[in-house]
Amino acid sequence: MNTHLQPEHKKVYIIHGHDASPNDHWYPWLSRKLQNAGHLSKRIVLANADQPNFDDWQKFLALQMPILDENTIVIAHSLGCLTVLHYLNQYFQQHNAKIKAGIFVSGFKATLAVKPELNEFIKKARMDSGVLQIHMPIAISFISSNDPIVPPPASIQLSSFINAQLYEVKDAGHFMAKDGFSEIPELWDILHPLLSA
Repeated sequence: MNTHLQPEHKKVYIIHGHDASPNDHWYPWLSRKLQNAGHLSKRIVLANADQPNFDDWQKFLALQMPILDENTIVIAHSLGCLTVLHYLNQYFQQHNAKIKAGIFVSGFKATLAVKPELNEFIKKARMDSGVLQIHMPIAISFISSNDPIVPPPASIQLSSFINAQLYEVKDAGHFMAKDGFSEIPELWDILHPLLSA
């Protein structure tokens, strides 16, 4: 794939969540849509996703998305949201860079009652709302009305922290394949205008 992109082309990174892989849920569908539209799409691999290690996941992000700029869009799901927001926060402070946008699906920043095994991981994330809002001027958050893992108030809390536009999808569960989400058409509807902007 040609990595010397024209200025109008976007680099889109897709970051999976806990107990998932880049080939699960709606990630392959989104990747294909992006490539068909002429953009560079990269699904990040986070190893040991069934027992995630915070520091390892940060290293995987640094290796796979080392250069971020105003043509970069980051799309993350579930635990991937918190993981990449921590990474972005540190990156912005070190490089004073901006990205085009961040889209977060079932994101959260506080511990989850149904996933106590992730508490230690979640508590390691360090995020500054001011830094994130300045360097990621467009933030979008997708929440589900009946998410069994991330309650809507947890996603709303993250959304207000990063000043994200909020989109609710009714009865979407946790936006997983087993919830019927091998595609999220609403996500593409929001993303598509950002690609040409």
